[in-house]
Amino acid sequence: MKIVLVHGGWQGGWAWDGVAEQLSAAGHEVFAPTLRGQEDGDVDRSGVTLTTMVDDLIDRIERHGFDRFVLVGHSGGGPVIQLVAEQQPERVERTVFVDAWVLSDGECINDLLPDELVGAVTALAGQSTDNSVTLPPEMFLGAFMQDADETLAASVAARIVPSPLGWLTEPVRLTRFFTSGVPSSYVFLQQDQAVPKTAYEQSAHRLADPRIVECPGSHEAMLTHPVELAKALLEATA
Repeated sequence: MKIVLVHGGWQGGWAWDGVAEQLSAAGHEVFAPTLRGQEDGDVDRSGVTLTTMVDDLIDRIERHGFDRFVLVGHSGGGPVIQLVAEQQPERVERTVFVDAWVLSDGECINDLLPDELVGAVTALAGQSTDNSVTLPPEMFLGAFMQDADETLAASVAARIVPSPLGWLTEPVRLTRFFTSGVPSSYVFLQQDQAVPKTAYEQSAHRLADPRIVECPGSHEAMLTHPVELAKALLEATA
């Protein structure tokens, strides 16, 4: 099985390293790219939108040589895999959402976030020079990976990057995602404290008869529980 792992905000494809190792050991081909605008180093994120990310991802999957594949999206990666499946449903074997947002046509990610969080990230973007959101490491660690030990927390804190605000504010256009017939799964992370579980349940309910899987771990379970999440993904795609 060919599997494309799509990360969430403030990180890169590296967040999937532990999960990718487990999936590869189980005999699967894994591609975990870093989305456009989430690269390390001095990156201009001012013009990066959800469309930018999706177009770049589709191009990279093409160049990677994957013909048909499973799409896994975590958190803000949910709308990314929706849009890939929207454009190329014939190539997508299954979409798997890991505590990820599932948007309806015309919505943006901010439409599903609590008002206080939307206000906070908008204010942070206003303080940047390229319309990006830089989360203080203590906020990222406290909200997304409260189950990390000190060593892991320190290593992740050193690697988080700003996220383009356009990822959160651009509405999606979905004309066939929900009617394409591509099967879906939803993985719930049992110790996720980023938002109330009801928010993820509402996203899952938008999918047509999704396969539901539970997995231990915080919002960043790919970092804190990679073995368990890899097993959950295999269950979700079996």
